[in-house]
Amino acid sequence: MALLRRLILALLVVVAHSHAHADTASPVQPESEVAAAVFAVPDVWPWGYEDDQGVMQGSLIELIDRLSELSGVPIRAQLLPLRRVILDVLRGRAEFAFLFQSPDLDENAIPIDTVLQLNLMLMAMADTDYPLTLESLAGDRVGYARGTYLGESFEADEAVIKVPVYNIRQAVEMLTLGRISAVLASDHNLSMTLDAYGFARESFRWQEHVRGQLARLYMSRYSGSEDHARRFREALQQMRDDGELQRIFQTSSAQ
Repeated sequence: MALLRRLILALLVVVAHSHAHADTASPVQPESEVAAAVFAVPDVWPWGYEDDQGVMQGSLIELIDRLSELSGVPIRAQLLPLRRVILDVLRGRAEFAFLFQSPDLDENAIPIDTVLQLNLMLMAMADTDYPLTLESLAGDRVGYARGTYLGESFEADEAVIKVPVYNIRQAVEMLTLGRISAVLASDHNLSMTLDAYGFARESFRWQEHVRGQLARLYMSRYSGSEDHARRFREALQQMRDDGELQRIFQTSSAQ
């Protein structure tokens, strides 16, 4: 029995010694991870859309992928109707979004950087001759992408009949069928739509409505990270310097 007690005592000493080493050893700390930033993306072709395989595509998706790569910040993108994108940023359900500059967004969200400068165009069929101004289109139907901010004059105009559409392709088709008199959209959107869907450019005429409409990266006042914003601003500057913004948006007006 004495031998058995000595064996048990020796075993307890060994176990206690092992626990002491385990307690004093420095634990391996996992590398800190950068939290993902949540971007709300307008579900408006060609800015953002899902292809036939359900994969997100578009100018803004390409920009977001490159922004994540350069900044080192993982980004979780959500395709949403345009009005929902604006509401989510204003209410903090989304952290960031690329949107046309507007006084409401400038006041109620945080502008991080200006990404693009576009021209807003009024487009009609080439065989028409009425002036392409809001004043001359009073009482006529003008198609535009639902929820899009297209300048203060259009926002305040109550004389034209505003026809909201899902995308500019739908508006162009309505124009060719004579269901509307004009389409109001950015030059980027009009150009991409005509080329992608085989509309003959010579069938249309257009007039500049607003020169220099800005597109900005906005951050919600209620969510989002200042560190992410700083990284995104630096990445956008790099893309601007390298000409990547011009390539993505096929324009010389990237800011």
